[in-house]
Amino acid sequence: MQNTALWYGQGTISDQEYLDSLQYLIDNKILFLDKAEKSLVLDATITSENVIVTKPRINQCSVLYQAYKNVGQIQFLAKYDHVNFINTCIKLYKDPIWKYQGDDRLEKLNERFIELNQKIKKEKPKLSFEPTIKIISKTSLGQGKFDLKFNVCAGDESIDKAKILLKSEIEAIQIGTDKNIPENVCRTYVSQLHAKNPANIQINILEQVYEK
Repeated sequence: MQNTALWYGQGTISDQEYLDSLQYLIDNKILFLDKAEKSLVLDATITSENVIVTKPRINQCSVLYQAYKNVGQIQFLAKYDHVNFINTCIKLYKDPIWKYQGDDRLEKLNERFIELNQKIKKEKPKLSFEPTIKIISKTSLGQGKFDLKFNVCAGDESIDKAKILLKSEIEAIQIGTDKNIPENVCRTYVSQLHAKNPANIQINILEQVYEK
């Protein structure tokens, strides 16, 4: 994280790459935002001081590597299965290239990541034609308000836009996906909803527009 901030300050990585890295860490509970103190705290159990990378996906795999070593593949995959490329990270950890320490390590890791990711995509079974939606977590914010994290997955056709209905016993809100979802790919979204009982929260796809 310190290296990423340094590269951002030096102009080595773009604003979007830096923001994407921060957002990923926050979404996956690696970086925590304390609302009272407005401070950022790193979870030391899954970070490493020796992570020196600039590619966002390789950066994310590297940040999660210590967690992979700590808990093992089964628990690691169960915790981070909502990350679209987590299986590619695991394959990269097992590949001999992961231990390579040359000056061009970043480029070699990125090249191998792309190769492994393409292979996984070819091997991955197709999803159903119809898009699907799955709740990942429901976090209480107090006073009957919940933070919802959920995946919207495209089927055999890419989705350009989708309208999602979040509903409880006391509130219903409608949101729209902010970018396209490629075929057989899931994207993660976060929203908030009031509810008496989180078990009764429902999420449905109201409408989807397929890419032409």
